[in-house]
Amino acid sequence: MEEHVTFLTDPATWVSLAITVFFILIIWKKVPAIFAKMLDDRANEIEEQLENAKNLREEAASLLAKYERDQRDAEKQAADMIANAEAEVKLMVSDSKAQMEEATKRRSEVAEQKIAQAEASALKEIRSLTVQVATNAARDLIEANLKKADHEALIKSSTEKLDEKLH
Repeated sequence: MEEHVTFLTDPATWVSLAITVFFILIIWKKVPAIFAKMLDDRANEIEEQLENAKNLREEAASLLAKYERDQRDAEKQAADMIANAEAEVKLMVSDSKAQMEEATKRRSEVAEQKIAQAEASALKEIRSLTVQVATNAARDLIEANLKKADHEALIKSSTEKLDEKLH
């Protein structure tokens, strides 16, 4: 019993025919061109992304370099500011020392002047007291040793001298 399979009833014929029709349709509808275009578009998109990534990397590198320069400049400015502040502090300290020395010198001079004035005042008071004591002692000696007649003559001559000076 052998069955005889004819060409049209053979499943292999229909499978090969379907595959052939399938490939003819694919070529006729230009499916490979569509796939090629899709692949080219995808390749172009990837190329653009790579170009954008390259540009972004270059921008990042330039920004990094700029920020590093800015950081170095800021550090240099900070160092300069610190140096200026230290110089100003030294100047202020030296000015303060000079002002303190000058103030001390002025106070010392004022104290010396006050001491000199106090000495002069004390000497003046001592002289005045000495003159007063000497005058009182001289008066007491003159009163004790002066006679009444001499006393009246002295008063008369003093009043005459006073009269001459006033007129």
